[in-house]
Amino acid sequence: MPEESLDPPALLPRQPALFTLRRRDWAARIARALAAGALGYHRLEVSGAEHLPRQGAALILPKHCAYRDILVEGVVLHRYTRRFATYVMKVGLWGVLEGLGGAKVVRPKDVRRLKDHQARREEIRRARELNQDTFDYLAWLYEQGELVLSHPEGMRFQHGMGPLQKEIIDHLLQVERERGLRVPLIAIGLEYESFARPRARVFVRIDPPMYTDQFADRQALMAALDQRLRQLSGRA
Repeated sequence: MPEESLDPPALLPRQPALFTLRRRDWAARIARALAAGALGYHRLEVSGAEHLPRQGAALILPKHCAYRDILVEGVVLHRYTRRFATYVMKVGLWGVLEGLGGAKVVRPKDVRRLKDHQARREEIRRARELNQDTFDYLAWLYEQGELVLSHPEGMRFQHGMGPLQKEIIDHLLQVERERGLRVPLIAIGLEYESFARPRARVFVRIDPPMYTDQFADRQALMAALDQRLRQLSGRA
């Protein structure tokens, strides 16, 4: 295994009492209300809202353009489903965000920044432990019928489409295989008419659900997801 590989670790055996929901819904409600107020700066135009699940697990996969995407996604999810999601987020973000629905992961690029070889090895060890806990928690969330939201590009790409990261898809495939689940994947396109102009429109386009067993392999699934996100976000 390459030294900097941070692929999803093996899942722990089922232990129903191992986790409790880390998100505090009362805090998420406050954050959603504040986000809705802040988004008065934009006009949301949502299409395909009927594809958002009102119950049961799902993996939500939106295009990532800017930090404000998170506000848009949270407001839209709650407006049409009255549900909150758990967001997969980079480890460097504020810890308080975990109470609002964040689950931290260390990305390979976070480790590559370290130039000292010994420091990098130690960070890889620490990252694998943290990612093990996070991926096991996400597996538990799927079993509990929760929504998981991950930006598949792994970072913001304001003026284009970034390469999709495979880790969250590999993890879902592993969860489905080992725990007998079938979880819908829902791509969401975001397109901003303007980031700076007040009352500019934000187009939120929600795709019908896809399922992993509709594709021959992960590569075909990733290709289809990339194509859909490009089309939904006006990047085709």
